[in-house]
Amino acid sequence: MAAEKSITAPKSETNTILVGCLWASLTLIVWSAWPAFTRLAVTESVTPPDIVLLRYGIGGLILLPVLLRLASAMPRHAWLEGLWFALLQGAPLAMLTTKGLALSPAGHLALSTGLMPLFTSLLCLIFLHEPISRLRKLGLGLITLGALAIGGFSLTSIHPDYWKGDILFVCAGMMGSVYLLRMRRSGLSALQGAALLSVYSMLIYTPLFLWLWWDSSKLTQIPVSDLVFQGFYQGVLMGALTIFSLGRSAMLLGAPAAAMSLALLPVASFLLAFFILGEVPSLFEMLGAAAISLGAFLAALSAREQNKA
Repeated sequence: MAAEKSITAPKSETNTILVGCLWASLTLIVWSAWPAFTRLAVTESVTPPDIVLLRYGIGGLILLPVLLRLASAMPRHAWLEGLWFALLQGAPLAMLTTKGLALSPAGHLALSTGLMPLFTSLLCLIFLHEPISRLRKLGLGLITLGALAIGGFSLTSIHPDYWKGDILFVCAGMMGSVYLLRMRRSGLSALQGAALLSVYSMLIYTPLFLWLWWDSSKLTQIPVSDLVFQGFYQGVLMGALTIFSLGRSAMLLGAPAAAMSLALLPVASFLLAFFILGEVPSLFEMLGAAAISLGAFLAALSAREQNKA
């Protein structure tokens, strides 16, 4: 019986890791393709405000029942904290990244996702006095070099708007880092935070959209097939499913391990932009994306080692 237990336990642990990797892979694939599909949409069919409406209008509706189910267990401060979540990680951040994708290549979104470990580490050092290990310093140094390589390409590019989009991506990365810090200190679960920011974004952004951007909207002018695809991708996949899949992978693998799997985002985004949009990255851009991915991996590995200690 003891031998039977010893065989079953590792097998169960292996299955848990495998399922966690599958959820993490799903998150990686959807997030990696989002820049390309969004750039394709905002340069050919719809406006950036349209994309934000699809993401949080649909995503908020899907997560509304979740929020109502979790409401009774929510601490009182969570309802005010949700406003900060919506401001930092909701519609304003989505608007920055979507407008950035209308100006810059899809792969340059690596400046947003890739710089978040750097900004988050600096904020934790300044406000929480958390030390930065040597391994994390190495990772953050690689992220900085990678960002400089991509930014330097934009400044020397013949396309005059690339650098403008890059600035929006950097601002989005800073906002996302502040959100992560507030989320960490809030004591809320990932699902609670996601439900709050999605529903609040829907309730606040939808009337603003109807007031400010409805007249310039192209949602009623595009083919139904395009509208259904963007609604599914932006609202269902990005607005709801990946929130669950990311939380599920973090639960099964641990947050640092889940973050390590997402370190491939910068490189994967460039590759999918090539296959979907035909955007051919320069050597500097690919080296920059590789440096950011490696740096993000090392930073997540450092966090994992600190958690074990």
